[in-house]
Amino acid sequence: MAGFAAAIGLVPLLHAAPIQAAAQKTEVKFQLNVKSYTNNSGVHTLAAAPFILHNTTMVPLRALTESLGGTIQWNEKSQTATLSGGSYGKLTIKVNDSWLIDKQGNKLKLPEKVVQTKGMIFVPVRNIARAMGAKVAWNESAKTIAISSTLPDQGSKAFRYSFDKDQEGWSGDFADLPVKYDKTIYELAFAREAIPGTGSSTPNYGLKLKGMNRSDDLFMFLTKKVDGLAKNTTYNAKLEFAMYTNEAGEMMGVGGAPGESVFIKAGVVATEPKTVQSKDTGDLYYRMNVDKGNQGTDGKDMKLVGNAVKPDSGKEGYQRKNFTYNVKVKSDSNGQLFIIIGSDSGYEGLSTLYFDDISLTLTP
Repeated sequence: MAGFAAAIGLVPLLHAAPIQAAAQKTEVKFQLNVKSYTNNSGVHTLAAAPFILHNTTMVPLRALTESLGGTIQWNEKSQTATLSGGSYGKLTIKVNDSWLIDKQGNKLKLPEKVVQTKGMIFVPVRNIARAMGAKVAWNESAKTIAISSTLPDQGSKAFRYSFDKDQEGWSGDFADLPVKYDKTIYELAFAREAIPGTGSSTPNYGLKLKGMNRSDDLFMFLTKKVDGLAKNTTYNAKLEFAMYTNEAGEMMGVGGAPGESVFIKAGVVATEPKTVQSKDTGDLYYRMNVDKGNQGTDGKDMKLVGNAVKPDSGKEGYQRKNFTYNVKVKSDSNGQLFIIIGSDSGYEGLSTLYFDDISLTLTP
């Protein structure tokens, strides 16, 4: 799913009460083209059914917000809705605008404009859910969207990166290639760029990794330092991220398939991931200083989470693919950990991947 969206009826909302307290674990479930939704208090009727707009699923904002313990205020004159909740403070959206304003005043870009239809307001719920500290699960066969509160446990820390403004401290690099490689034939690139073909009039930015595998193996990776943690402390780490890929399944390629043979790996480690020069068969190669395994096999520090095949191979263009990785890891003596996400390719051709919506939750 490229995104989701939510809707709210255009009625006074100053005294709207949350269904449950924000601290409770809550969930709300919608189904496409069905005029009802389910939350912790039961089944409720909707004036308009959830629908898809430019690959973005639209669901009711009032039901979404109040089901997760929040409240909404509607300003008719300015056509703005303000969401309030204990975990996220205040969020503001405006009709015919493609921005979400958080409690710090930061403007976060939405994949679609906020729109009014059938007396309701619709906004992208994937972005709203992330800003509210909630998670979204899509069931393709049932055409249902479940949004649940993910308030961190006591002592937990949550980090989220959406690349709306810049690279947010992430860097990219490449390994498993000769030190004296020909730059004209490897076509290596790391950059923050608009993700192509996401079906939105508003650009959605992500981090691009691009490379031509000329050495029977190519590892492209992103990494980010996470600091401010308790020193020498063991955490349960949950890493979630989205990848956009244009590779169809069951295709032929030299050395392997362009989708199935491009293996996606993830890790959360206490050692800063770097490339190091290592002699191999008499030549110098760039290798990793962390154990990532080799192509389709796990390493001690990175595990296989999937491949580069897009969800629907029958459709053209880039598609979003979601990944989750869980691990227990100990912070270093400086209270730091490092995220690493990469592709370990056995396909001897060009791969171009985009990464977005990366989040890490650390629970002691």
